[in-house]
Amino acid sequence: MHPIRTVISWKYPPFRVPHLGLCLLLAVLPGCRRAENPGKPSAAAFYESGIETPADLPADGIFPNGRKLAFMGYSGDPARDLANGFTVAGPVYGDQTPYLEKCFANGWPVVAHIGPKITFKDGDPNKYKPDPPALREEVKRQVAALAARRQIIWWAIHPEELRPWRKDEMLYLETVSAAIREADPLDRPVYLYNPNNRDAGSLTPIAKLVDVVGKGCYVNLSGKKRDRAWVRWSIEQERGAIAAAGSRKGSVALLLPELCKDPEPGEEREIRAWVRHDIYLGMASGAQGVNIWSLFKRAEVRKTWQLWYDAYTECAKELNGDRALAQVFLFGKPSKDFKVAPVSGADPGSAIRLGGAMEPETSSAAESKERTVATPSWTAVEIAYQNSRYVFVINSANGPAAFDLTGWPPGSSAVSAFDGKPQTLPPQGALRIDLPPYGVAALRFAADN
Repeated sequence: MHPIRTVISWKYPPFRVPHLGLCLLLAVLPGCRRAENPGKPSAAAFYESGIETPADLPADGIFPNGRKLAFMGYSGDPARDLANGFTVAGPVYGDQTPYLEKCFANGWPVVAHIGPKITFKDGDPNKYKPDPPALREEVKRQVAALAARRQIIWWAIHPEELRPWRKDEMLYLETVSAAIREADPLDRPVYLYNPNNRDAGSLTPIAKLVDVVGKGCYVNLSGKKRDRAWVRWSIEQERGAIAAAGSRKGSVALLLPELCKDPEPGEEREIRAWVRHDIYLGMASGAQGVNIWSLFKRAEVRKTWQLWYDAYTECAKELNGDRALAQVFLFGKPSKDFKVAPVSGADPGSAIRLGGAMEPETSSAAESKERTVATPSWTAVEIAYQNSRYVFVINSANGPAAFDLTGWPPGSSAVSAFDGKPQTLPPQGALRIDLPPYGVAALRFAADN
């Protein structure tokens, strides 16, 4: 196990600031002014992006029909979760009626399941054969009974994990999604959960029929504990499917991380780093919502449930609280003025393993086949939003990694995007960023006042 330590340093001269924590809450300091270069724009002009959260979206609505990021989990406690940075009461299994009624009574945003109680399970004597006219009427009846409840933000189709290579299942999905849209005067997004092994090719037929495209991203449960760049690959598959499907305007790529199983003894201290890595890598890769499986205190995660939950709430508060990082990811503009260069510990040609035995009944043989794919062991993004540039650097490697950051104009200052702590930028050279395994750095640059 590598020691947990975060370091920020200047390349010239060397300067080190130790910081304890599993993930880097990187703070970069109000900058020293450099000599102005008349050939370059002023810092004020450089940072004046004009990019704002769209004013025509409701402030209390959930993306894509509002300004808030959907941050939720399956089978949670809405009162508890919404007080901890979550924004939506996620779907619940079983009889959802009491759960929905509680959400309606309290004005809590919620996701409602829609669909008859049927199964497509192979070998089941009651395996369902779609009857489109009857199915359409049943779904329209279910939606009509709930359509007036504006607390419902998305419809989640049940059963889940429908297989795109099965004609009956795709006929079911096509019929249900069309019936929902016919019966819902508010045209709320339609969502279907998909298995972990789905890729862009097998997600595309589904993305043609739904608005929220999500596949499981249960890193540890899927055997990807030390292949955490798989989170990036997973979101890229969703976004690739949305693009290939020509999906409806406002389609959402959904990150589905895990809270479902205790890790091996001794790994408890890694949980916070895993969670922060997975959330911020997902967001940096293009996710537009988070849905955790699950918030229910199942027996398999009895020892460490609170550690997982606390780490997720920490991220939720950073994204949806005063720091408002969700607005940056949802509405900011990708930019490339800053440069992040790996110095050590980061392999741009690294490979991750795909496939495996997860969800075998609903994964195709091709999806389950074990194979490797090249995926960088680190991710860096720059986003222009309001009068700032945000830089996120995520280390997906199993060991520490170092990076050099350059590109800010003279007259810049910077703070941590996580806690707002100011520090001083080096007067020359690069800013050195040293990250522990699965570490995350977040900086906000602006014109110095």
